[in-house]
Amino acid sequence: MKYIWLFVILLCGCAGQSFLNVQADYRNVLNISNWPQGIREGVSLFSDLGAWHGFAFIPDSVGMAGGFSGPMSMASNYAVGSYTAVASVVVDGVLQEVTNAIVEKSYFPGRMIQSFTWETLTLTQEIVFVNNRTSLLRTRVRNTGGPKEVKIIYEGSFFTQYFQGQVIDGRTVYLEFPATKCCFEIEAGEGCHAVVRDGKYRFETEVRKFGRGEEREDMFVYSAYFNDEPEHVKHPVLEENPFEESEPFFEMAAQRWERYIEKLFENKSELFTNLKYRRIAVKCLMTLMANWRSAAHDLLHDGGYPSYWGFSTGFWSWDSWKIAAAIGRWEPELAKDHIRALFDYQTEEGMIPDFVSRIKYINNLRDTKPPLASWAVEEIYDADGDLSFVEEMFDRLLRYHNWWYAYRDVDQNGLCEYGATDGTLQAAAWESGMDNAVRFDSTEMLKGELPKAWSMSQESVDLNTYLYDEKMTLARFARLLNREEFANQLEKDAGILADRIRQIMFDDENGYFFDVRLKSHALIPVYGPEGWLPLWAGVANQKQADQVRNIMMDVNRFNSFVPLGTLDLSHPRLEPERGYWRGPVWLDQAYFGIRGLRNYGYDKEANELTLKILNNCQGLLGDQPIHENYNPLTGETLNAPHFGWSSAHLLLMMFEYK
Repeated sequence: MKYIWLFVILLCGCAGQSFLNVQADYRNVLNISNWPQGIREGVSLFSDLGAWHGFAFIPDSVGMAGGFSGPMSMASNYAVGSYTAVASVVVDGVLQEVTNAIVEKSYFPGRMIQSFTWETLTLTQEIVFVNNRTSLLRTRVRNTGGPKEVKIIYEGSFFTQYFQGQVIDGRTVYLEFPATKCCFEIEAGEGCHAVVRDGKYRFETEVRKFGRGEEREDMFVYSAYFNDEPEHVKHPVLEENPFEESEPFFEMAAQRWERYIEKLFENKSELFTNLKYRRIAVKCLMTLMANWRSAAHDLLHDGGYPSYWGFSTGFWSWDSWKIAAAIGRWEPELAKDHIRALFDYQTEEGMIPDFVSRIKYINNLRDTKPPLASWAVEEIYDADGDLSFVEEMFDRLLRYHNWWYAYRDVDQNGLCEYGATDGTLQAAAWESGMDNAVRFDSTEMLKGELPKAWSMSQESVDLNTYLYDEKMTLARFARLLNREEFANQLEKDAGILADRIRQIMFDDENGYFFDVRLKSHALIPVYGPEGWLPLWAGVANQKQADQVRNIMMDVNRFNSFVPLGTLDLSHPRLEPERGYWRGPVWLDQAYFGIRGLRNYGYDKEANELTLKILNNCQGLLGDQPIHENYNPLTGETLNAPHFGWSSAHLLLMMFEYK
């Protein structure tokens, strides 16, 4: 609620027709036609405002008039049913067959619209979200011929193996999934009678007389909430009654999404003069907003799923930092909540969980994730200039930064290692974010002095580069907060760390940065994205950057069809299709590499790599979703679709193109 009503104040004017005109270029950037059969994994959908439900279009092949797939639960991997609000339209006693209709379906940013046009009658249905628990489905029937009598029956289904259904007050269908406490209400307007029977629900209207040119409207209010939430959370108060006047809600959604797009393209990247790249940018925007989930149960602030496909239990720290860095460009308050949602569970020692859940007892404190929180806060600050947020986060960020040196520097030499609280290599690899990277194939776990302090037997160049960047960012924050002496000390410490990275972790002979073994500091000669991180943070000297650039641009190493994969193409353990962190291209790491090249004057190369990614990642230029990672040799999509940090880093790449 705190996001949506602000837009009413900030924006004015009629949105109805202008909404479609302004956004016509972004119609159907994503194909969201699906037919769920229980488990909703793989389903593409529309969700907004952090709501806990979503919808898709019913595929044309199903042959249904009107209606949408779902609704889908965003609190589990299940759909409520295959369809909702499917309309059986009877005109003068004759059922209108969908095969005789002209059908048009449009997924615009912030709105689904579909129309079914027969010879003298048109049925139009639209969906928008109005708050973090509620959406509206509006059906309008327009008579374009002579007088007629029309009766409509709206039908939906629910999976009885998961959901229980009943009718409340004659015109509200209540569906509950006891295993997840997730509940759905579908409320119809006056004149609709609800029935629930045998896994189906229906709303029947009276026979209505239509004159020439006359239009009638049926409104349905969908609510998804948890049965143990307070009433004011389940049903946020609406400023108007949608059954009496629906248009203000649809105009408000249009205005909000127009503002998002305007903010997105305040960036004057040369790429945005080309419609095909603007469509990718809007696809990123829509993906990130569909992954937005509002506070619920033990999630104390709003945040974002990595993807609503298979990640329906909570928020991951590394994903949250990266997603927030992009969302801050158009919705900084939401970006701040992404950060807060993880810091709500910061431990007394300063550690941030890898993952926080709607059910907090399954929060993951076996490991954390690489320290990019300060970077994310800086990105948000640069977007909106809110110093109060920097002040709010500073001490928390500093505690997190210092935690690394207390719990992840087993030999106390100022170079940190990835590790785990439970001493397992699995959790330590998770902590790196690169779960199965080749560089960890021969590492071991070592016990530190403090309780639950375990480290890998190698010091990682990416981790220490992130920590360098944190020192510099915290120094900037300290100056903004008038803590000059503290800023000077952080900068001094950062300089010492940068010298050690340059001297210990760079291989002069091979021209690349590598992880090193503890004590001996023997290099671990695996070429991966960790080796270009010192360029991203500005640690490398120019000669080192020149050598790293040469390896990045080598077509036999990293400059593949989709460039900047997670393992040197010549490595014998390369697995470009199923390797996860052993070859596929992850767009966060590709972004860090491209930004690193720009930091050292290699804008031509950075532009070349950016365009290869945008043009060669399968589906980016079409209506397919943005994926978790990509095959570097073919561009094939890999793993989870609708992936948040991929969307975030595509935007950052495009923003910085020059």
